[in-house]
Amino acid sequence: MKRMTHLATSVLPTRATEAQRPRVKYVFSATLWLCGLLVLAPSARAQDVTIEQLVALALERSPELQAARAEIGVAAGEVLQAGLRPNPMLASSHEQGPGGMMTTTVGVEWPLDLFRREARVAAARSTANATSLSIRERGRIVASDVREQAGRLLAAQRTLEVINESLTAARRMRDLLDRRVTEGGAPKLDANLASVEAMRLEAEAALAAGEAEAALVELKAVVGLAADAPLTLRDSLEALAGAPAVPRLTPTAALEARPDLREAIARIGAAEARAEAARQAARPEVTLAAGYTRMAFGFDQLGLDPRGAPAPIHDIFHTVTIGARVTLPFRNRNQGALAAADAERTGAEALFAARQRAARAEIEAAVAREREARRAVELYATGIRSLARQNVEVMLEGYDLGRFPLADVLAEQRRYLDAEAGYTAVLMRAYDARAAVARAFGEMP
Repeated sequence: MKRMTHLATSVLPTRATEAQRPRVKYVFSATLWLCGLLVLAPSARAQDVTIEQLVALALERSPELQAARAEIGVAAGEVLQAGLRPNPMLASSHEQGPGGMMTTTVGVEWPLDLFRREARVAAARSTANATSLSIRERGRIVASDVREQAGRLLAAQRTLEVINESLTAARRMRDLLDRRVTEGGAPKLDANLASVEAMRLEAEAALAAGEAEAALVELKAVVGLAADAPLTLRDSLEALAGAPAVPRLTPTAALEARPDLREAIARIGAAEARAEAARQAARPEVTLAAGYTRMAFGFDQLGLDPRGAPAPIHDIFHTVTIGARVTLPFRNRNQGALAAADAERTGAEALFAARQRAARAEIEAAVAREREARRAVELYATGIRSLARQNVEVMLEGYDLGRFPLADVLAEQRRYLDAEAGYTAVLMRAYDARAAVARAFGEMP
């Protein structure tokens, strides 16, 4: 290509003659075809991380998951609290009356918590299990979001590369025609057409650069990286979109392993555990009670002691009491809590059924889309793009022979670039379908 470009700049005569113009047209056609070749030339990109490595990083650093993991600590604290038994109660009183009468009472009450603790702990553990699975489900969604956003970044980068390479070729074509117009070897209209084409591609390149930069910033935000953190993807859109998706699990195994379905099942268990806890809480509760009373009793008058001598009338009495207090669930038998738990169970069962149907449909649809998307990629890669290149070659040969004006050649090259843009869109669709398969099968690194 370097030799061809050098030839295009060195063989131009100082003054174009009629005999020289066919050669100039040939060199000019080679320069035009350079636009199509540059579109296909791969550009070197620094290798940093793969998309799956980025997914693993997101599962570790995602702000959403970091906030969600706090719920696990909350659930663990609730399990710990549910296992604690009620505290005993200590009561004390002192009463002083006339004539030196004093009564001091100390009592203690000890709830036995006979029926409630196991059911309470089971309900808390069921809720903690459901919470843990819900966070795994959020991790599945985050992994899918990272893959989708990475695909958008790869597509935006490919679009920018195609436009930039086409823009480089268009600028060379414009400069070549400007020199030919100055030397009298080409009409001014051709130079103007080439200039318009170059400016149009420059505007598209500016928009594509903005899309690529925005996609990169959004990807960093999903992963949990700072906006100015360096990040380059090692994967290529063509390689990922062309390779078939091979899930690690079968559809049946995926349905059993998906965290959203397991969470729905755990919600059913949690509702049942809360209903059992409500039933146990409605049973009688026994609280042991014990007390000690010291009473000093006397009068201001004097009496006779056993020896017949005068003595104050005064004595101290000690009393010990032991008993039990039993709650009688006569009116309040937790009817409202039981009704709420039953309604919660019904809703959880309906949620599981809905998620199961949706998951099965999601798996089947993702597999079908991925299969047909790869077929579309093959059609573009093996047929459409090659035919588009051939069409440009035919138009260039016709231009060399004077059969087509430059405007028709540029129009055909635009159709060729449209085919490349369509190829990028198909690659993106195929990549999205591949990511949808990973999401439907619940795959994480």
